[in-house]
Amino acid sequence: MTKRLSLLLALLCLALSHPLAAESPDALIKRAKLVLEDNFNRSEKDDSKEQLGREWVTNSEKRAHGVKQADLKDDTLVIVMAAGANHSVSVRHDAPFDDGIVQVRFKLHDAKGIKFNFNDPKANKVSWAGHIARVVVTPKSVSIGDDKKGVFDLKIREQRQNKNISQSDKAKLDAFLKTKTAIFKNPLKEDHWYELTIANTGPKFEVYIDNKKVGEFISEGLDHKVKQNLAFGISGTATIDDLKIWSLDG
Repeated sequence: MTKRLSLLLALLCLALSHPLAAESPDALIKRAKLVLEDNFNRSEKDDSKEQLGREWVTNSEKRAHGVKQADLKDDTLVIVMAAGANHSVSVRHDAPFDDGIVQVRFKLHDAKGIKFNFNDPKANKVSWAGHIARVVVTPKSVSIGDDKKGVFDLKIREQRQNKNISQSDKAKLDAFLKTKTAIFKNPLKEDHWYELTIANTGPKFEVYIDNKKVGEFISEGLDHKVKQNLAFGISGTATIDDLKIWSLDG
């Protein structure tokens, strides 16, 4: 078999394995199955407590001593990290998919931005706490990270926590980790509504804000079979609304 034929076959296999990758989010949505939708148009019975309903889960009890950090307010979800919390706020919901699309409206209220974390608790034997992927939106930039094969890979995490690691090994590790995150400059206003769309097809994540493509990243870990849940990670203050998640599987 010639090298040219081998290359053509390889490209054909890649195209067949991820036939959706070249389509726009709107085209993908037309053939997708809606697995989660929430417009947060409701309120808590007791406003002093986190009563988000709809099977939403937060880490406030564990990380903020029970202080309320997620609030249904004016038909939106407002998330504020408590002063005494020892970890960023995590507000998560199951919405499993292999390939899929997330669309959500958001407001940033400070420089810390929002992390959109994709997790699979069953993957905790290869990735710390089942962290798979993340999209981070701040007023200055958008980043896409492969956590499964990057910072939360258990072997890599062990190296990162090794206080006796040599300078040369640390430099190699840092250089490798840079290949597992892509950063795109993208200035945004605080206290302004935007619509975020994340399209995941195979090993590719594409990010759009207000229908304009910000960037894309291809990495092995992003092709994880099941993104079991989506979690909003907040270290400051942010507002969320009109969430939709579609699965492209089957």
